[in-house]
Amino acid sequence: MEKKDNEGFNIIVNSPGNFIAKEMTVTGNSFNYGSGLAASNGFSDEQIARALEAIVGKGKAIDTKQKWAGAYWYLRWAANFPVDTQKFCERIAGMKFARELEYACDYRNIRELATLSFIEQDPRQMELVKPSKNDERVFSQCREVALRLAEALGKTYLPDV
Repeated sequence: MEKKDNEGFNIIVNSPGNFIAKEMTVTGNSFNYGSGLAASNGFSDEQIARALEAIVGKGKAIDTKQKWAGAYWYLRWAANFPVDTQKFCERIAGMKFARELEYACDYRNIRELATLSFIEQDPRQMELVKPSKNDERVFSQCREVALRLAEALGKTYLPDV
């Protein structure tokens, strides 16, 4: 049987033990990460750049360099960004922005914040995240950034009008 693009794919599992080897065919569209879409859970770097442009600047969610910790927290979970803060900021710096960001991502400003307890919890399940007593103030700021970034990313799927 000849396969056509986006027709689906086969996964064949051969495993010893109690698992029964089966052939599974999944039909439907799939993402091709080799064509400009980074392996970032469906968000392209262009979409992420647009969302960041919307939340970085005076009077916006990221209005200090330290608040990049909230973007770091969200993007490492929601878009598979690097855990290493320096590599995270390098990836941000490599994006094509329509305008220069007022506050650039600098790993020296967020590396200590990246070690806080709540950073290891998924911000997409915010109601389950429990910061330590000492981290509550920073958590509040990071939560605000993560929520604004999630909202801005959602808008990147909408057509420009």
